[in-house]
Amino acid sequence: MTNELQRAKELIDGVDPWYHRIEVLPGLITPGVNKSQMVLQALELPEDLSGKRVLDIGTRDGFFAFECEKRGAEVTAIDYMPSEETGFPVAREILGSDVEFVQENVYDLSREKYGEFDLVLFLGVLYHLRDPMLALDRIWDLCRGKLIVETQTIDDALLTADGNFQRLSDIDASLESVPLMQFYPGDSLNGDPTCIWAPNETCLRAMLEEVGFSVERQHRIGQRGIAFATWLDDHERRYWRRRDRAVGNLD
Repeated sequence: MTNELQRAKELIDGVDPWYHRIEVLPGLITPGVNKSQMVLQALELPEDLSGKRVLDIGTRDGFFAFECEKRGAEVTAIDYMPSEETGFPVAREILGSDVEFVQENVYDLSREKYGEFDLVLFLGVLYHLRDPMLALDRIWDLCRGKLIVETQTIDDALLTADGNFQRLSDIDASLESVPLMQFYPGDSLNGDPTCIWAPNETCLRAMLEEVGFSVERQHRIGQRGIAFATWLDDHERRYWRRRDRAVGNLD
């Protein structure tokens, strides 16, 4: 075993727990629980991101941030957790990465602070937020290209009163075309108190369009959904968003 490999294994063993499975050296993969590679394939990221600025929101151990960097992007990775509570610093060191990590809350994002991004990844975060529309507003402010959202959805996983999951279409086929969102009090979803809201696919599309994105397509993967959207400068939607939080004159 080489000194580099031994050192890398020691660093990896010092992180508990890992969330992402990251190949940090050929054949050496961090012991995460997330099916990162499967999600990556579903995201259909361009092979070449040269010259693009990418924002990875909720980066955790950084799998998707590092992947975008490999493809040539300049990447900013944010998470509400400090980096030392994740595997990010270890993966960054072993990979020799230049990805910038910032401890930040999605509600505090602004174009003035971070500039504009060609691609924003918003993966596995939306359903953990108490104010999902506010978060999407903040993302719209600094996105000037593509947005990919991945989240828990309820089309195939409406949580019933007995704690089981049921398909919306099994209740009524028309429910899939109605924008619906389910609220999870306490730790009712998977015993996790950080799970708050989950939309159906129609609701997710409507939320993104209401903020000012154009949704190009959507995928469903079991209980999860992915939406691919493009930023639009919609003056009417911008007005109504400002009006919702206005004090005084809107002009």
